[in-house]
Amino acid sequence: MWNQKITEEHRKKLLLAKNAFSKHMTKLKFEVTSEELSSLHELNDKTNPEKLKKMGGAEGLAEVLQTDLQMGTRKTEKERKYRDRKKKFGVNRFKEPEFKGFWPLFKDTFDDPTLKILIVSAIVSLVLGVTVEDPKTGWIEGTAILMAVLIVSFVTAINDYQKEKQFRELNKVKDNITCTVVREKQEEENEGEGEKLAISIHDIVVGDIVVLETGSKVPADGILFYASELKANESVMTGEIKEINKTPEEDCWMISGTEITQGEGKFIVTAVGKHSQWGKIMEKAKSKEEVNTPLQDKLEKMADQIGKLGLWSAVLTVAVLLAKWGFRLYTKLNEGEEFVFHDLVEVVDAIIVGITIVVVAVPEGLPLAVTISLAYSMKKMMQDNNLVRKLESCETMGNATCICSDKTGTLTKNEMTVVAGYFFGEKYEDVPECEQFDEKYLDIFVRSIALNSKAYFHFDEEKQKDVVMGSKTEGALLLMLKQWKQPFDKIREEQENLIAKCIPFSSKRKRMTTIINHNDGYLVFCKGASEIVLDKCVMQVNGDNVDSLDEERINKLKEVIEGMASNGLRTLCLAYRYVDKNNFDNFLEEDPEEEIETQLTLLSIVGIKDPVRDAVPKAVEDSKSAGVTIRMVTGDNIVTAKHIAKECGIYTEGGLVMEGFDFRHMTDEERLKIIPNLQVLARSSPKDKLTLVKHLKEMGEVVGVTGDGTNDAPALKEANVGLSMGIAGTDVAKEASDIVILDDNFKSIVIAIMWGRSVYDNIRKFLQFQLTVNVVALATSFLAAVSGIGLPLKAVQLLWVNLIMDTLAALALGTEPPTHDLLKRKPYKKDASLLNGIMKRNIGAQSVYQLIVLLGILKFGGSFFGLDPLVAEEKLHLDCIVFNTFVLMQVFNEINCRKINDEPNIFKGIFNNMIFIGIWVGIIIIQALVIEFGGSFFATTHLNAFEWGVSSFLGLLSIPLGFVFRLIPAKGDPQ
Repeated sequence: MWNQKITEEHRKKLLLAKNAFSKHMTKLKFEVTSEELSSLHELNDKTNPEKLKKMGGAEGLAEVLQTDLQMGTRKTEKERKYRDRKKKFGVNRFKEPEFKGFWPLFKDTFDDPTLKILIVSAIVSLVLGVTVEDPKTGWIEGTAILMAVLIVSFVTAINDYQKEKQFRELNKVKDNITCTVVREKQEEENEGEGEKLAISIHDIVVGDIVVLETGSKVPADGILFYASELKANESVMTGEIKEINKTPEEDCWMISGTEITQGEGKFIVTAVGKHSQWGKIMEKAKSKEEVNTPLQDKLEKMADQIGKLGLWSAVLTVAVLLAKWGFRLYTKLNEGEEFVFHDLVEVVDAIIVGITIVVVAVPEGLPLAVTISLAYSMKKMMQDNNLVRKLESCETMGNATCICSDKTGTLTKNEMTVVAGYFFGEKYEDVPECEQFDEKYLDIFVRSIALNSKAYFHFDEEKQKDVVMGSKTEGALLLMLKQWKQPFDKIREEQENLIAKCIPFSSKRKRMTTIINHNDGYLVFCKGASEIVLDKCVMQVNGDNVDSLDEERINKLKEVIEGMASNGLRTLCLAYRYVDKNNFDNFLEEDPEEEIETQLTLLSIVGIKDPVRDAVPKAVEDSKSAGVTIRMVTGDNIVTAKHIAKECGIYTEGGLVMEGFDFRHMTDEERLKIIPNLQVLARSSPKDKLTLVKHLKEMGEVVGVTGDGTNDAPALKEANVGLSMGIAGTDVAKEASDIVILDDNFKSIVIAIMWGRSVYDNIRKFLQFQLTVNVVALATSFLAAVSGIGLPLKAVQLLWVNLIMDTLAALALGTEPPTHDLLKRKPYKKDASLLNGIMKRNIGAQSVYQLIVLLGILKFGGSFFGLDPLVAEEKLHLDCIVFNTFVLMQVFNEINCRKINDEPNIFKGIFNNMIFIGIWVGIIIIQALVIEFGGSFFATTHLNAFEWGVSSFLGLLSIPLGFVFRLIPAKGDPQ
């Protein structure tokens, strides 16, 4: 039977197939098409079994695809990089949504109705300027506005292009999942099975043999030929949320994109990429519409309100200008003068100014700032071992109030070694030499580890040493056998075909059992949580004898387990049982709980050390100072869990340590009472973790949860932020999470909190800056129009200001890196306003200062600088000083806006952000060029050293005034 490994009869057939295709050392030719193979997996097609039967089942497919179900694809193909298979059957990649190039994005920027109106008005101004005004100079204003519109659109398109490119690169990393395949060994000796290799799913080819285990994601379509207790969740394809039993006899069709929830198996790949079922769905699916993050929604709402304010300001300004124009025209006509076409120029100018005010007022930069900040943060977080899968999680992480963390690999190094144990009736403080043990029982012990585990060693080219692939706990046992120089790999190779049944480990059972054929019976090997396996033992090996376990011996063994656990060791119990086949007709079909895993004989209890990561105690301390509560949720023994939690700084005197059994048997009311004091939940199941998360959310907490197992997926999805493990995490866990912690390190989670807070604060910094510019620009334009002074800021100048604050400032302030100071404050509340009292004070104070300066120059600047506002050229010169002072005040205020609290040192960490420095210096240089060489195009004129000095001084003055303004009491964020 295929589900009991390949029989001898099948082996002969496979050997013939292997010999047949071993001759193909040149280019491979296949007598089957990708369409024929793909048709085997058509959903809801009742003819699939018949089609598979015609092809000869898995054996026939192996022959047709020139592969070996035991050995995998030939080693000679590796040299050709599997080109023949890829050319014939395709590659395991899906067609990505069409990437919008720069020019389509540039074209899209003109869909903005405000820009369309501005372009039309600029063209009208251009026509009137050339035909009615002086043809030599009349074209300048209209052309300048059109050029400014083109520059703004160009910069916007560049930002959109970069954003799409960055997210595409991140998606490539996110989608690059590894899987295990069997391929022929590279050595000459090639007995037994092929070599297990961890490769990218993109490197899978048709004919590969894929190894499945609990938590795997099926990477391609294929036909199952070996299975042990295998179950799959195919809801992504069928819509039915239920586990489906997978066997070679009944349901052998493996579908790409589905998830393995239990057991293990092997299948031969028949369809990849666009030919697979998942690929066909991807082909039909349209590109997903982008969904805003919560912060983007908040900002768009605020931007809409600011835009409306700008619109009303523009309407009032235009109304005042038109009213004045109408009064002058009425006076002119009363005096007997005739109406001429030139009189309309002033109307067009008024409309252009009004539209420009709207363009400046509408803060497109707010959503853009979020995009830039998130894109930048996501890229930097990758370098800090955080792969952000969902944008909103970056923001949410910054406001997390609670983290429920696993222990193994997250708080500890996941570098497990056996350091103590109880072997064959004797307790050892260190791992003893194996020569002193009875040969018979040592052989059983070694076989129990070799055959009742799935971990294996893989030579890492980069590290130049063997590394454990799979469970690190099983790896610790293999390392011990390696230390004893026991040939466990040879035992596996020679005896793996004796395996009759495997009952895989699960978080619910907390043990694993393998049954092998042995003489006229079965050997049952069981390993797992010490207290659970010990409870199923009735005998123990004592030297070279077997003694019964009475109450005294059991209590002694429990003391051994507790002693190891109190030293922070993870304990594992190994036991066995021999069953005579004559006494059991259907032993393999018996219930594991009731029959198979009973009457066991204890072999050993091992103590496994997994040291706490060096950076964890400091990271936990930082989290606590940041107002984030850390809870350990682990499947480990309660004594071990408490010891490790204390070492990490999670457990403190007076804190509550509880087992999952007690937690799950409480009522909801009882749980809600104890949760605030709960610090460690030991021997917990994924369901306990899910229950804890739900209760924490009910209590108003923003919860982050770590998880690595398939059964952790519900808790990861339920949490505000799900954090899966990049190394130990299953594909299912990663798919359910929001952020993947690439190094499985708790320190990286704390860094994610810092980045989340940094994103939120950076947006607020930009908001503080932009609102100051908006208030001053709108108020100046309106007051100047009403007072009759005349508009100092021309349309093209306002567009330059718009460029400064929408794009350049968003880039400068949105890329401020996080600092540890962010961990010195509590998380913001969910309903906290984007603008706190301190920000409102800063905006108001700086706006008042800037308005006084600008209106002062307009009113008294003529006499101060020796200019006559009634003379056109001198009026232009005065307006140029106003424009220059206005821009320089924004430039220096940008430094003030780096802080949104009352911290007096606004320069702290400024040189850690060279983007800010570069943009800040760049704006000043461009502004100097605009003033000195802009001429008629920018409506500017040369300023002398004194005028530059006054403008710069008034701009620079905003920094010391900012320090003074910070002394005015204001409310910060509610904590």
